[in-house]
Amino acid sequence: MSKRHSSSGERKNLISLRSAAELAGGVHPGTVRRWVEAGLLDGFQVGPRLIKVDRSQVLALVRPLGDGGAA
Repeated sequence: MSKRHSSSGERKNLISLRSAAELAGGVHPGTVRRWVEAGLLDGFQVGPRLIKVDRSQVLALVRPLGDGGAA
C-alpha cells in the first residue's frame, strides 16, 4: 500500500500528480505515484481518490547532476 497522509501540521503547496510530473521534467504521472509509494515523496490524499504532492518536495527531488551534468 502506498504512503499517504491525510493531514499535516504545516501549510503546503500541494499540486496534482500530473502537475508534479510536468515539473519533474515531463515524467509520466505514474512515475510520480511510484515515487510516493517508494517514500521519495509524501502523498496527501484529498478526497476518496485524489492524491497530491508538495511542490517543494518535487523540486528538491529533481536537481542537477553537478558540474556539467551527464555525458
